[in-house]
Amino acid sequence: MLIRFMEKRKLLITESLDFSLEARSLLEAHYDVVIKNIQNENELLTYIEDVEVVFVRLKFYISKEVIDKAVNLKYILTATTGLDHIDVDYFENKGGQVVSLKDAHQFLETISSTAEHTWGLMLALIRRLPQAVVSVNQGFWDRDRFKGHNLQSLKLGILGLGRVGKQVEHYAVAFGMEIGFYDSNPSKKSERSKSFFSAENLLAWSDIVSVHIPLNEENVNYLNANLLMHLKPNAYLINTSRGLLVDEFAIETLIKQKHLAGYAADVLANEIEGIIGDNPLVHLARQGYNVILTPHIAGCTYESMKMTEDFVANLLLEKHLNIEKK
Repeated sequence: MLIRFMEKRKLLITESLDFSLEARSLLEAHYDVVIKNIQNENELLTYIEDVEVVFVRLKFYISKEVIDKAVNLKYILTATTGLDHIDVDYFENKGGQVVSLKDAHQFLETISSTAEHTWGLMLALIRRLPQAVVSVNQGFWDRDRFKGHNLQSLKLGILGLGRVGKQVEHYAVAFGMEIGFYDSNPSKKSERSKSFFSAENLLAWSDIVSVHIPLNEENVNYLNANLLMHLKPNAYLINTSRGLLVDEFAIETLIKQKHLAGYAADVLANEIEGIIGDNPLVHLARQGYNVILTPHIAGCTYESMKMTEDFVANLLLEKHLNIEKK
C-alpha cells in the first residue's frame, strides 16, 4: 500500500544575505522554505507564483501586480514597522495578512539601531565628518575648513515622541543638550524635554530637528515648504523615518539659499523605485553641499535584523498559525 505524504506549503525568503538562521529553522519546521537573493521584480514574479508565505525586506514594492501573480499567497512577512513597501489595503482586501513589527511596542523597545544611526548622522552632519575624511584622503590636512559645533550648545527638537523619538531623547541627555518635542498626540509627556503645542513652534526653537513621525496618508509631505520656512536660519534637519514625509525640493531650495545648514537622511522619497539619480538631494550631495544620505540602513545591524526576523517568524507561527514554540 502506497502512503502519499502531503507536501509542505512553500515559503519564499526574497533576500538571503545574513538572514537569521534561527528564523529560517523555525520556518523550515512547517514550510518548504525557498531562500533566494532576488535581484529584480521580474525574478520576484517568477518565484512568488506558488508560495503561501513571502518574507520581504525593503528591496521591492509588493504591488498589485505581484500580489495578483501570487495566487496562493496568504501571508506577507516583513521585519519592519513601516509598511509603505507593500500595497497593504489591496492584499488585505484579497484576504491576505501582513505580519510585521507594527504595534509590537514592547519588543521594539529593545531595538535601538535607528536611534543610534540618527546620532551617527547628526554628529557627521554637525562636524562635517564625510567632507573631512574625503579631504584627508585627497592629501590635505586643513582643520580650519571643517569647524563644527558643540552639541551641548545646540537645542534639539524631536518631531514625534514615539519609540525612536524617546530613544533619541535619552541619548541627547548624555550630550547635555536642551531638548524639545512636538507630538500630535497631546497625551505624550516627557520629564526631559520641553513640550511644544505645534510643529511650527518646535522648528522655530530648534537648532537641530530630528524627524520621528510615522508615514501615513495624512503625513505625506508633512514637512512641506511652508512648515520648513519656520526653521531657524542655519538649522540642521535629520530624517531617519521615511522620505515621503519631507518635501525634498523644498529642502533643496533651503540648502541652496543657505537657510538650512545641513540635511542628513537615511531615507528618500523614491528609494523603493530604485532610481535615485534624479533625486534632488542626491544631486546636492554630489555637488558638495552639506547633505549626507545613507541607503536606509538605520535598522540594518546584525543584531537588530536577527532579533526582528526571529520575532516575525515566531509571530507567524504563534499568533497566526497557533503553533506553540517548542
